[in-house]
Amino acid sequence: MDASRPYTLVVRVDGTPEGYAAAEYACSLCVKLKVSYRLIFLYVVALYRRTALNLINRQTDQLNADIREDAENSMIKCKQFLSRFESLVTYEWISIKDEGNIGPIMVQFIHDGLNTPVDLVVVGRTASTGIKKIVGGHVSDYIIAHLKCPVMVVKNEYDLSDDEGRH
Repeated sequence: MDASRPYTLVVRVDGTPEGYAAAEYACSLCVKLKVSYRLIFLYVVALYRRTALNLINRQTDQLNADIREDAENSMIKCKQFLSRFESLVTYEWISIKDEGNIGPIMVQFIHDGLNTPVDLVVVGRTASTGIKKIVGGHVSDYIIAHLKCPVMVVKNEYDLSDDEGRH
């Protein structure tokens, strides 16, 4: 790591317990760091791709509108969750929307969109079941395979029951 720049962490955050666990882990790590850091929470909205067929595109547009609306609601919840760490760490919030899958969108953004080297990526991971256990398919698997920086996969879930009564 170049000592003239902050240690840069990118955390994939979403409205899942695993995403919250990744966020909590990254915040805890930043509190313990003895160097300056840049903590970036990245929320990725993956939309369906449009096609050359107008009939299909009408349905795709409706599905994407639903995805955008769900993402807006999820981002509000994520920001509320992250607000508990504001007195402990400084962070940036970046949300990106693109057509495709979350893994490739995130990798491309880290490579081309940040304009700074990334020292660590933190992601949550759900338990493997069924076909995912056999062939992979997790966002974390894709990120590990396609990024050249270290990736921390947080397997523990954040216990949402800890938030009861905090609204």
